[in-house]
Amino acid sequence: MNDTLRNRYTDAPTLPGNPLTGSVRLLFWLFFHPSAWRNHLKRIDSTLSPYFSLADLRREQWANTAVLRFLLMTFFAWPLLVGLLLGLLLWLLNLPTTALLLGVMLGIAVGLIVGLAASIAGSVAIGVTVGMATGFSLGLGGALLLRSAGDLVLNGVPVDLSIVVSSLIGLTSGLAGGLAYGVGVGVTREELVQETAVPSVSVLRQVSGMVVGILIGLGAGFLARLLEGVWATALLAALPFGLAVGWRSQSWRRGVLAGLLVGTAVWLAGGVPSATAVGGLVQALAFVAFVAALFALPYVLAEKIAGTWAGGLAGSLGSGAGLFLFATNGAAYGPFLSFGLAGILLGLTLAWWRPVLLYPFLIVWNRILYQLDVQRVGQKEKRPLLRWHSAFWDEFQRLPLLNLDAHILLTIEKNLAEGRTAMAYLTGTRQRWAAQSAQIELDARQLEWCETAVQIAEVHPGLAAGDLVGPASALLRSFSRLSTDVAAALQQESAYNQRLALHAVEDRLDGLLRELTRSNEPYAARFRPIAANWRHIIGDKGARLAEEAELRQEIDSPYIIGVPLTEKQAIFIGRQDVSSRIEQLLLDRRQPPLLLYG
Repeated sequence: MNDTLRNRYTDAPTLPGNPLTGSVRLLFWLFFHPSAWRNHLKRIDSTLSPYFSLADLRREQWANTAVLRFLLMTFFAWPLLVGLLLGLLLWLLNLPTTALLLGVMLGIAVGLIVGLAASIAGSVAIGVTVGMATGFSLGLGGALLLRSAGDLVLNGVPVDLSIVVSSLIGLTSGLAGGLAYGVGVGVTREELVQETAVPSVSVLRQVSGMVVGILIGLGAGFLARLLEGVWATALLAALPFGLAVGWRSQSWRRGVLAGLLVGTAVWLAGGVPSATAVGGLVQALAFVAFVAALFALPYVLAEKIAGTWAGGLAGSLGSGAGLFLFATNGAAYGPFLSFGLAGILLGLTLAWWRPVLLYPFLIVWNRILYQLDVQRVGQKEKRPLLRWHSAFWDEFQRLPLLNLDAHILLTIEKNLAEGRTAMAYLTGTRQRWAAQSAQIELDARQLEWCETAVQIAEVHPGLAAGDLVGPASALLRSFSRLSTDVAAALQQESAYNQRLALHAVEDRLDGLLRELTRSNEPYAARFRPIAANWRHIIGDKGARLAEEAELRQEIDSPYIIGVPLTEKQAIFIGRQDVSSRIEQLLLDRRQPPLLLYG
């Protein structure tokens, strides 16, 4: 992997060459660092949209090895993660080995098929989230149902099978829709910010798009329960999926092909089996194909109305509502609505509760990195660990990460280039405060290290204090002006003039000290000792000049009543307006008389 400074602190890092590592990194980017996911897509093919679907790919893109590698790596890590999480949860629930293995296999298989179907008609990014949520929920539910021959028994209480099915469908559709919404917003956020000419989608359009999707799913589920015959159900599954693919890809040939594949799967299975009567691979494929058809058309319609995130939510809710009506005939709708609402809220509020939930763990992780760097301060050959700090890979963390500014300063002490690169990256993120705090501390240290009047005179070019408003900008501007005045004072040829100018600087430092003593500003306590030290240095310099003048028995010139004007001292303001007026009058052809007074 290219481990240059730019690759460590950037939103466009390169992907590792190892398939497993790269696949895990892509999945991580999708949920924690979507800007890196977008930039990687731009790198391999600049024409690919962040929310592209498999149906959008052209022939030359299918022949592009970088695109194929990206697709394979996208669908490699998350099924393994779903299987691992499912196996761990089922093991904690103390399920039999047979039920555990079947639940894991069911979750991976269903998740992959649903994810691929959603990637064909919807979006690859949305397909990953929908596949993960569907695979995990159905794998868990399938394992629980396989353990029980009849009704499910929880804590000794039998639970009706229809309630379990409706709860499972509600949780799956709600969680898949909510996660699809959150990931869709993250993936498309940069384009929405850049395309300022495009008006933002109103809440009414988003709600209407989702309502249309749910109604379509309910209608399809109701028709699937009423229709009889293999051809009718196959046509019911093929039409919406083919229509969605054709509309999404703007190629009706692809739509016809996709519809034929789904219809063939349902026809070979002898129709759409019910959720509790799926047996065999062909029937399972037919059932999943029907679910994919219920997802595809609501997604495309809602996406056209309100955007990708609304499409993902509408597709999941529409397919869930249709599947619920088909599988349960509308019975036990209470658990479906309850678990569906819970899943939706979990997904929609992911950006709110995830930063709070992960914050304690991130603080511990970041603290460990900081302590390790503290222990390796003297080991210049070892690179700083700041690059693994969560501020550089979790772009959704809006809470301030404590001690980040101290870690930046520690890195700068060890590796100036790496610390400056990290600060430059943070200035465009939610953790900008850390870069600001670190820069202010660096400026304060620069002022603090001044031990002579000459060093004070030379410090102002490095401050670069402008007119921008900030927590310490006014203080830095004050110190910059003081440094400039000291430099101008030391350039005076006469010791008497130097003493006069330095005495004026000393008076200004006295005033600054009084202001800092009275001030409640956050950086007043940090800069007050610096002002006191400067005052002491300038006072000593003036006293030494006075002693030297006394030893040489200099006589102050009575004809010099003030400090000669220099361009570097902001003591007097030039009367440019008066000079311009005099020039105009002198050039006037009428030659008016002028009276200059003063």
